[in-house]
Amino acid sequence: MRKVSIAVVDDDPADGDTTEAMVERYFREERADGRDGDPPAWDVARYADGMALLGDCDDSARRPYDILLLDIEMPGIDGLETARRLRARGIGAVILFTTKMAQYATVGYDVDAVGYLVKPLRYRGFALNMRKAVRIARSREGVTVPIASDDHMVFLDSNDIRYVEVLGHSLLYHAGNGIWKDWGTLKAAAELLTPHHFVASNRYCLVNLDWVDAMDGSVVTVDGERLSVSRSRKKPLLEALSRYYGTARTARGRHGPDLGAP
Repeated sequence: MRKVSIAVVDDDPADGDTTEAMVERYFREERADGRDGDPPAWDVARYADGMALLGDCDDSARRPYDILLLDIEMPGIDGLETARRLRARGIGAVILFTTKMAQYATVGYDVDAVGYLVKPLRYRGFALNMRKAVRIARSREGVTVPIASDDHMVFLDSNDIRYVEVLGHSLLYHAGNGIWKDWGTLKAAAELLTPHHFVASNRYCLVNLDWVDAMDGSVVTVDGERLSVSRSRKKPLLEALSRYYGTARTARGRHGPDLGAP
């Protein structure tokens, strides 16, 4: 697994120091205890307010963080508004809120926060929530798909691929940065992508469950595009969607699709 990147966002330097120290302790102890197989490497960035975080996440040279430890009460825009703006941009980092006010403990559902921590932080509760956050982050890891395009190579992140379809003897990879053509078979693509939540909608198409907006009858809507679902693939696709959205948060930080009528 690649390094887990974490941002601690807190306008109180002392609280930020405490949170960062707990992050460091968590990963050191996980590595020493050998939990969850091979614990990943990590790094921590600090921000004093939500606008600074948003500014960095707007920088195309920066990869959005895997986990955000986000204080709710901050000057300017608070942690909740920061989270809403991140989600509106399609940034699906795992969010843990921190707060000094217990009444905020029930907020955060509309931005898919996975937990909240009331200050002063206690390590046991912190570690339990971090373990959950790291597991979600690990489950979202994709695979790099190399595409031979004319005289150069393009490397796609499987999380960014909406669907793959057959065109003659070629494959078309529909991704956020365009449509990429490559030679190959759908069977070979499925062997690579099935472990990363791709499922066949018909014999000519694989869809990324994380980009499914809706499924109604013999049509599945993937990032706004309507694709056909064959009769033999309908039930397995519905079951895969139900399992996926019942057990995992999505990479885009949204709720599951409208599955419509059976």
